[in-house]
Amino acid sequence: MMTAGLVISIVLIVTMALGRVVSADHSWGNYHWARTTSSFNLIVVNSTTDEWDPFVAAAVADWSQSVVLDLVDDPTGSTSSKDRRQCRAPDGRVRICNLAYGYTGWLGVAGISIDVSGHIFKGYTKLNDSYFSLAYYNTPDWKQSVTCQELGHNVGLDHQDEDFNNTSLASCMDYQDPPFPYANAHDFEQLESIYAHADSYDSYAGGDDGGGGSGTCDAPPGKGCNKA
Repeated sequence: MMTAGLVISIVLIVTMALGRVVSADHSWGNYHWARTTSSFNLIVVNSTTDEWDPFVAAAVADWSQSVVLDLVDDPTGSTSSKDRRQCRAPDGRVRICNLAYGYTGWLGVAGISIDVSGHIFKGYTKLNDSYFSLAYYNTPDWKQSVTCQELGHNVGLDHQDEDFNNTSLASCMDYQDPPFPYANAHDFEQLESIYAHADSYDSYAGGDDGGGGSGTCDAPPGKGCNKA
């Protein structure tokens, strides 16, 4: 069932700029999907165009190595420019989109909506072709890393680290250049910790409508946003 009521939209901006070091515990504010079972299937509505399909498929497969969740690629998402700009997430699902969103300071942005019980009940990821059309970012590793990272946010993970100048943690949840395209063991351990308990209802099963993502910075209190 879905929990109806107040919706709080939370947006996390991901950019490639120098930042702070974050805790080894990289849960994103304890946000998670409610579920009554030890593992669950989360549908990712794929509204990306053809050139992004391999990166979405690889990220979905990567995160599905977790013992607590499986991402399921739904290839039927609309790829109209209007729908990709809005990137509205259906209740109970994540939508992933690409478009030239402009030189906003972010390569990718992930947003989640929270129900009155504090659980995620929908999310979106936007991949910014304004930057990925540039030679520097138009590489498989950059595209894979950002896709992986944004979907990681959609299931409740924060960055492991936001300092480009230290040793790479070999995770897509770490800021690094060159980027790393996949999750690492600590990411999966963190997911196990986040989803170690069962809830009284499922927030990942729901209808066909949902709010959109503006791509603006409206992070949780104390979180802040990272600008290019």
